[in-house]
Amino acid sequence: MPFFNCHYDSDTDDETNSMEDATGPDVRALYTRSMPNIPMRSSSPEKFSVLREKARSTTSSKYQSVSVDTDDEMQAKNEDALSHLKVELHGKIHREYPVQGFVKHVWNFDENDHPDLHLKISSFLLRPAAVDMYNNAPNQASCYPHLAAITDALLTHLFPEPMVRAVQRSIIFVQDNPITGTGEYASFQPDLTWSTVPKPKDRPWDWLLLFAEVKRAEKAPSVKKVLQGNVPHAESTLKSLKRKSPDSKDNGVEPPPKRHKQLTVSGQEAQTANYLSEMLSHGIRSFVSGFFIKDRVMHLWYGDRMGLVKSCAFDWQKEPTLMALVFAAVGTANLTQLGISPFLKFLPTSSEFNSYEDGHIVLPASEVLIGDSQKRSSKDMVFKIDTTRKVWTEWGAVGRGTTIVPLEAIGAAAKRLGTESLVAKLAWLHASRTPEEKFIRIVRSKLRQKARGYLRHIVDVKCLVTRNMEKMGLPRTFMDIELPGDDMRDFRLMVMKRYESLGAVVSADEFKTVFEHVVRGELIRIAHAESFKLAEFGTAHHWVWTTSGVLHRDISTGNIMFYEGANGHVVGVLCDWDLAEEKLSDAEYKEDDNRIFPIHPASEEDTTITTDPLLTMKKQDDTPPIEGLAEAIPEKHPPRPRYRVGTDPFLALEISLEQVPPFHRYRHDLESFFYVLVYVCAVFDPVAHHFGRLKAWEEGTDDDIALSKMAFLTGEGDSFPSTFNESHQDYRPLIAEWVKPLWRLFSRAALKRKDIVSLLGERNDEASMGRDHMVAKLDAEIAPSVTAWRKMITYEAFMECLGLTPHLPTDPQCSSCNVAVSLDV
Repeated sequence: MPFFNCHYDSDTDDETNSMEDATGPDVRALYTRSMPNIPMRSSSPEKFSVLREKARSTTSSKYQSVSVDTDDEMQAKNEDALSHLKVELHGKIHREYPVQGFVKHVWNFDENDHPDLHLKISSFLLRPAAVDMYNNAPNQASCYPHLAAITDALLTHLFPEPMVRAVQRSIIFVQDNPITGTGEYASFQPDLTWSTVPKPKDRPWDWLLLFAEVKRAEKAPSVKKVLQGNVPHAESTLKSLKRKSPDSKDNGVEPPPKRHKQLTVSGQEAQTANYLSEMLSHGIRSFVSGFFIKDRVMHLWYGDRMGLVKSCAFDWQKEPTLMALVFAAVGTANLTQLGISPFLKFLPTSSEFNSYEDGHIVLPASEVLIGDSQKRSSKDMVFKIDTTRKVWTEWGAVGRGTTIVPLEAIGAAAKRLGTESLVAKLAWLHASRTPEEKFIRIVRSKLRQKARGYLRHIVDVKCLVTRNMEKMGLPRTFMDIELPGDDMRDFRLMVMKRYESLGAVVSADEFKTVFEHVVRGELIRIAHAESFKLAEFGTAHHWVWTTSGVLHRDISTGNIMFYEGANGHVVGVLCDWDLAEEKLSDAEYKEDDNRIFPIHPASEEDTTITTDPLLTMKKQDDTPPIEGLAEAIPEKHPPRPRYRVGTDPFLALEISLEQVPPFHRYRHDLESFFYVLVYVCAVFDPVAHHFGRLKAWEEGTDDDIALSKMAFLTGEGDSFPSTFNESHQDYRPLIAEWVKPLWRLFSRAALKRKDIVSLLGERNDEASMGRDHMVAKLDAEIAPSVTAWRKMITYEAFMECLGLTPHLPTDPQCSSCNVAVSLDV
């Protein structure tokens, strides 16, 4: 059995949690940017090598900040974090789960498998003196040492003999040893944490295994009354709790309620959820768990990327055997049973979970698929974690929970994949969505056939593993909790080439190069072996859409990266294709347009009306179609699900404003590229390699952000110049060179849209009064306006604003590349 230490600092009398000031920006602070042709550097490669290393060290933490939050700023972050979690977890907390079932399924513990512990659990009694001191403590802070004494006695009772274990654990009060490190989004800290080191100097969230929050609401009743129920349970009280398949009907536990009626999240639940969220947002985890104690009442908590589970309440003073059961389960659990990823392995000599120095990612040969060919490996693929770079996890409780782990291939993996720097991307993706690796395979296959040179701009997946929830051993699978199909998630781990984050660029020219590569691509000339003709190939994002019919749909600063080619020049790469989507049929696009407009162009050749959220509610459903525009197309297939996907600051207005979002179009991605360019020029500090915050695009509701961007596009007040108040001098020339021309393009489109809204409102008024002649007149004006508006944002127009050649595909060896392309879909 493991050996425990319970620590409490008797000199601590401050009821509030202490903590170092957080050094990271808010949850939505992101990377971004853009770039032109690859210029020859005037500086030597040696100089840029030094600058790159400086940039890497500065951006090694994705949450590096140049300032420390004030108390007011931290308080604002706390409130923002709680508000965010209340929205994120609405309807995603399952309450009143049976305690014994929780212990069985979350920590995989059955006391009947541990005869020695079974007797100790059933015979455990609380010491009246310790309980009396806890109950009569005058305030919350003063009750901690008494609770420490109670838990210490319990642990001594369960595990009297210190034994050598691979991983030892300690219970540590936060006031005694505050949580440190970067990456926290709020200053909340739990009162009790479970870790492997009794007195660590630094205790980041990454190495915490469980948390406990302790609250005192009011003075508890007399200890004599409480201890009337302090009776050990009989052997028959707890059923045999063998963990069974989720398909098994007899799981040995009273089945939980399918759904608790409460959908909203209380303030106390949100604060507890924040601890779960912080743990999920640090380290390499599958799930997290912890306790909440309020006076004598205890709840158990569990969290994964699909939501949270809260156990039934129990009185630990009246039912001490349940408390003993919980601590016995936690005490015997291994790292995987405490939520650490099953793919994370340590050397047998590792005795503490507080560093990745001996950490490895191990992919079983029976599951791992290699490269684009998807062939099986004959041996396990083992990767050593590169501790010179940080492990990063996306903030939040529910969602993909993307984690990036820097790796070095060793053994068979190194022989198969080489020795270049790698990263593992771990994520929980919707089971119903097409996997990211499929899109990458489609794209790379098309590029391999038509433009091999462009493979360098698409992520290179070395190998991958996919598991469903049951195969991952996720406790939720065994808990018999109803989960909507849309919430089901599968786990995917992809090992890929390591790329530099956008924040590591060392000059504005480098940024321009990276931006150009991901939007247009690099000009590559290839001599064909037979004809000796030269061919020009483009592009990254544009070429993928043209040849593969795949749309990225999440253009952001975090998804634009780069690496240094053999000649020392940067090569831009578009990453994170997990929200990508294949091109829909023309009929589906038309139906989508008709949902917003009951109008269609009369010309068959123009079938790409763009959805306009600003017009959605401006027309009544029974408004007659405008003369000169085609009738609505009847639905001939099941409707596709619609999701608002992307990153808020960079979402196209049509996506963010529409209550039921339209299908994503190529021009929406172009608009996102524009916002990335604006964001970089506005808030990037090239000295600190740090992205500040564009508050108008990052704070408030989705509607607030969309309206701020609309004001920016239409030039309301000083919205345009004020956006660049904090722009660094190195990037100011780019505002005049690239931002303003593109702003004029998107501004004209936004104002055109506004005019159409006004015309449609006027038309509705005329139609309601039966003035057909005015309706016909407005029809004649609206139809060509809509057609002209649809054609304003195109790839060619975007490139023209940048002063760049569009680089349309012209490979003489590929007839399919000679199609005229004007992508305003």
